[in-house]
Amino acid sequence: MPKLLLDQEKCLRNIEKMAGKAKRNSLSFRPHCKTHQSAEIANWFRDFDISALTVSSFPMARYFAEAGWKDILVAFPFHPGEMESLISISEKCKLSILVDSPAALPFLNHIPREIGYYIDIDTGYCRTGVKAENPDLIEQIIVKASSNPHLEFRGFYCHAGHSYKASSRKELDDIHGKALGDLEHLKMQLTQYSPKVLYGDTPSCSIQEEFGEIDEITPGNFVFYDLVQHTLGACTLEEIAVAMECPVAGRYPAGERIVIHGGAVHFSKESLLLDGASVFGQLVQAGEEGWLTATEKRYLTSISQEHGVIEQCGDLIREVNIGDKLLFLPVHSCLTSNLMREYQTLDGKSIATLNL
Repeated sequence: MPKLLLDQEKCLRNIEKMAGKAKRNSLSFRPHCKTHQSAEIANWFRDFDISALTVSSFPMARYFAEAGWKDILVAFPFHPGEMESLISISEKCKLSILVDSPAALPFLNHIPREIGYYIDIDTGYCRTGVKAENPDLIEQIIVKASSNPHLEFRGFYCHAGHSYKASSRKELDDIHGKALGDLEHLKMQLTQYSPKVLYGDTPSCSIQEEFGEIDEITPGNFVFYDLVQHTLGACTLEEIAVAMECPVAGRYPAGERIVIHGGAVHFSKESLLLDGASVFGQLVQAGEEGWLTATEKRYLTSISQEHGVIEQCGDLIREVNIGDKLLFLPVHSCLTSNLMREYQTLDGKSIATLNL
């Protein structure tokens, strides 16, 4: 069966590096757990003085609250279907939610205890959030929510996720610069409400050195990184801390084609354009301590549900046999981790996630 291998030392170095950047810039650090989804890995953050987490769902919030975390932000727009979970989880920790519309507020009128909220701000991603150019709507939400004694305004939250699609360093810089400018302007316009500003896409938090009026960063993917982050310049290949171990299921010399047990249910179907082709993973070489970047670039070029294919693999066809294990860096570690549900460290230890 395929396994998701985790190099703990690389992971810890990634955490240390991001925590160090936050400290150098006088920023609080609230890492997002949607990538690793593991209580054990979250505990590694405690060694870097981290006491607050970001999550992407209420089930994830419950999981980490039960693991002992006392300050959790659910970075997903609140909707009334989550009311029961919101109430029960708020008994266990200091809970914050996202709001991006006045229409969500009436559903919160009867919460029994204090809940914090951040207004989701859209600086160009166009997924969720109030447009940064609409301060009147933002203030309308704050004023309307002020009538609820159990609802506390805590500030603004921004995920500049369009950075993941940037095609150049200049585009990354432009996305980051606009976000900082928009958030600084809002903070000044609405200074009477003392907003705290949270910000956190992995490319920006990894690459940039200026954070303006940001108070807290909330990146998540940096804990493992992946091929997408490498193409953006957010990490080196050597900093990617997870790799898929997949058995060779078939070899076809006439077509220079190798088939592995590892498909969409393991990697996801997210692809990346590399060297002119859509790929689903990059082959790396197994070493005595983890994996090394292979001298010759080879990619997982197609996948179906359980199968993965390396086409035009050249000399590799003569170097591997059925049953051999091949290692691949994932395109998107968040999706791969979610699908695989657990990790195996290089010393053979299993680490569970909330999905196990």
